Amino acid sequence: MDDRLFDATKEGLRAAALARRGALEPSARIEAALAVAERAGELDLPTGAMVSGFWPIRDEIDPRPLMSALRERGHGLCLPVVAEPHLIFRELLRGAELVAAGFGTVAPGPQAAEVVPDVMLVPMAAFDRVGHRIGYGKGHYDRAIEAISARRTLRLIGVAYSVQEIETVPFEDHDRPLDTIVTEAELIRCRT
Repeated sequence: MDDRLFDATKEGLRAAALARRGALEPSARIEAALAVAERAGELDLPTGAMVSGFWPIRDEIDPRPLMSALRERGHGLCLPVVAEPHLIFRELLRGAELVAAGFGTVAPGPQAAEVVPDVMLVPMAAFDRVGHRIGYGKGHYDRAIEAISARRTLRLIGVAYSVQEIETVPFEDHDRPLDTIVTEAELIRCRT
């Protein structure tokens, strides 16, 4: 779909990218998720890093194969839970009971340890090559990124289909660019 059919606001760019994402065939979605997982070793994560994944909603790329590959490489996993003032993260262990976590997602329940991720796999509606992204407009990730980054180094890895790429994402000074973006087609290093 041609982005010129939509306006250049975040809302218009989001709509265009989501329309392209939504048009992908189910078999292409599965293949894309597996291709992203094959790039796990290219991410060069610190040994034993705690990685926040996400539970896919609607027609998002499925990061679970990538998360599994990262677990096999010795990384801990956690999932976000919508909370105030920002997302919290609960450790994801094999066999954990998953409960509703807000925004249509699931995560381990309150019995799971609350952790702070070193690396965040970030879902998005659209992205550009310099690492700016358009989310879903609720600010959940933006607030969590700001809070965690104020206390420690946090690596941000966007996970998306290549069809979600746009030329330029409108951004503001407080927006934190992604460090890396991984798609089924390539790994894009935005910041080194």
